[in-house]
Amino acid sequence: MLLNICCAICSLPIVDHLLKAGQKPALYFYSPNIFPKEEYLRRLEAARKVASVYALQLAEGEYDHDAWLEFVKAKLPLPPGQYAENGERCRACFQYRVEKTAAFAKAGGFGSFATTLSLSRFKDTAFINNYGAELAGKNDLTYATFPLEAGEAHRVGLELSRRHGIYRQKYCGCEFSAP
Repeated sequence: MLLNICCAICSLPIVDHLLKAGQKPALYFYSPNIFPKEEYLRRLEAARKVASVYALQLAEGEYDHDAWLEFVKAKLPLPPGQYAENGERCRACFQYRVEKTAAFAKAGGFGSFATTLSLSRFKDTAFINNYGAELAGKNDLTYATFPLEAGEAHRVGLELSRRHGIYRQKYCGCEFSAP
């Protein structure tokens, strides 16, 4: 399984769950939405730490914030900054990242893929999971979801990030969600 991780803290409860279930996912850090680049690098370093702590393979996707931004702008009738968090702008962002993850999974010979976005208490997980399943069907892959409750997963993520000294960010990632 290829697991797209948007940030380290969101990956921790899922990685923990999969390892306890006897599965060893490969991690894929693909988050071109993160801005500024310094924040992206902090999150990438945190993802590397998760991979190291759990002895997992980590693939690092290309950071092309401009391509991500152009995609999002093309999907929206208004400038991206005019949309509320977890609305149309975010759905365009999810589409971009889940499409790239499915393509990477297919090209890499993975039979299944998943994303940590699918379990966030802050995201439209129904949209993410439906879109992931749709892409899986189109690409002869399986899309995985997790039998975890979002609030509990968040609590576990916080606990594990403290235990392992892993960076916890204060916002989703893009310039439109920054505090």
